[in-house]
Amino acid sequence: MAFASSIPAIPVIRVPSVTLPKLRWPHLSARTRALAMMALMISPCFLADSIGYGVERLFLTADQIAAKQEPANMMLGQLRTFHVACPDPTMTAAERGRWAAFAANHRWPGYPEAGPGCVNPNRNLFGILGLKSFSVACPTMVLSVADHRRWVAFAANHDWAPFPQAGADCVDP
Repeated sequence: MAFASSIPAIPVIRVPSVTLPKLRWPHLSARTRALAMMALMISPCFLADSIGYGVERLFLTADQIAAKQEPANMMLGQLRTFHVACPDPTMTAAERGRWAAFAANHRWPGYPEAGPGCVNPNRNLFGILGLKSFSVACPTMVLSVADHRRWVAFAANHDWAPFPQAGADCVDP
C-alpha cells in the first residue's frame, strides 16, 4: 500500500523529568505511627455507619421508626428498684434512735418487711457506717406466666438472691 509511512499515528508526548520533593514524616515512635494508621483506617467506617443510618432514617416512615424503637415491655421496665437501709444489729439503742430521727426528718418511709427499723431512703446509702444498705427489685405488676418465667430466668442469670420479705418475686440485686 502506498500510504503507509514510518510516522506513528499517535504522537509521543515527552514530559520533562522533575524531581518531587521528599516529604518527611515527623519523628514518631513505631507504636504511635501504628496507632495513627489504625485510627485513620478505622474512622471512615464509623463515619460511614453514622451517615448511612441518618440517610436510612430519611426514607423510613413513622411506623417503621416506631417498630425499631426499644419495646416498652422490656424486663427492666417492669421492675421497681428501690434502696433499703437497715440498722446494724450491733448498733446501740441511742444510735438507732438517731438514725430513726434522721429518717423521720428526711421523710423516708419505713420498710418493716426488711426488718425492724429499716427505711426506704430516697438515695443510695452504701458505705454509711452503722447501716446495712441494699437494693430490692420487685415486679411492678402481676406477671403473666411467660413473663414470670422470664423474670425468674433473668434474676437467676444475674445471680440475684431472692428477697421474699419485700414481696413475691422480689430479689436483692
